[in-house]
Amino acid sequence: GQWQLGQALAASWLCEKPQADGQACGHCAACQLLASHSHPDCYYLLPETLLLDWDLPLDEKRQKEIDEKKRKPSKTIGIDAVRETVEHLQQTSARAHGQVVLAYPAEVMTVEAANAFLKTLEEPLGQVRIILMTENAHRLLPTIRSRCLGFAMPWPAIPEALAWLQAQQVKAT
Repeated sequence: GQWQLGQALAASWLCEKPQADGQACGHCAACQLLASHSHPDCYYLLPETLLLDWDLPLDEKRQKEIDEKKRKPSKTIGIDAVRETVEHLQQTSARAHGQVVLAYPAEVMTVEAANAFLKTLEEPLGQVRIILMTENAHRLLPTIRSRCLGFAMPWPAIPEALAWLQAQQVKAT
């Protein structure tokens, strides 16, 4: 649920008409752009394999290289992707509600990429929010962990999980 939570946070921050409880309205122009993965202030830092699997935007150069079979999609978050994202963050927000970076799974960032991201984590420009999602926080560089607020999402107890699944009418297989 980390990815879904990250998307919900990004939507609530970028929504132009948030609900009273702070959740995104789901109807404004910003919410529609987010739903189509084309919001100009939402950046995805994911391995290329996930970007392609989830039909998320991949820059033209990288897409062309993969399409022309010059290389295989990366399973890590590399320094080029981080540099590109940082470069975008140095520009002003396109829709005046700030910018959001969704990095998942953050632990697959290469050491070079993580080091390139450190300054942005320390001193993000303007109204930038960065969400690093990981199931293995211990695999993040200590310098990255020390610059982030952590929020653990524990697994629910088995009875609670079963009750929720039954309420969702999930059938056992």
